[in-house]
Amino acid sequence: MADAGYKLVILVKSGGDLSPAAFTDAWAQLEREHPAASAGMLRYAFDAPLAGASPIANAHTAPFDAAVETWWDKKNSAADWVVSPMFDAWLQRRRELLAARPTGIGGIPQVIWQTDQPIPASAVKVLILPVAARRLRFQEFAEHWTGEHSRLALGGPHTKERLLRLEDTPAPASATSRLVRGLYDGVGAITFASFDALSAEFGNEYYRSTLAPDELRFTNPAASAALLTREIPLA
Repeated sequence: MADAGYKLVILVKSGGDLSPAAFTDAWAQLEREHPAASAGMLRYAFDAPLAGASPIANAHTAPFDAAVETWWDKKNSAADWVVSPMFDAWLQRRRELLAARPTGIGGIPQVIWQTDQPIPASAVKVLILPVAARRLRFQEFAEHWTGEHSRLALGGPHTKERLLRLEDTPAPASATSRLVRGLYDGVGAITFASFDALSAEFGNEYYRSTLAPDELRFTNPAASAALLTREIPLA
């Protein structure tokens, strides 16, 4: 995939009595029959729900079940899509699966690290929805998150053996008025080789003694959230 100039993440909450598996199957079927497409869209993926609480020490379990990640050549391309009849039709076909209108988060994605190995079927992804600490300006928050905190994260013992991809997307402004604007200041996507790899990363002493305390230096733990997913590539 070419370097993306913009990323729009659409967070969704399942409606009705569908199980996570049934919700995933129904969404995947709609994607096969009516995929998203628009000029400037480089890639998109559906992050299907996985059972489990947030593994992040200072982020509660998010009030969402799944997400659609879209990568674009530029912000204007994403903006044109969400005001287009194509987007209206895409969303309308999925509304009966949803409890509420989706939440949108957008910004310039920063790929902090990624492996050159294929992503295995066992991979799991944590979507992190941070809220900046009140004492920080947005730029200070973004620089610490994508700079010092990422450096610490990648410095853990065996981290790069477990980690497949780390991408952070600070979101300084509302992505679009067509989607609900959450209170989050960005979205991070951390892909691990397996659930065991994720558990080992967040269960070790390095995370507890180094990364978890650093989370408190730039985020508001009462407002930040995270959810567990598995990526289903779509295009």
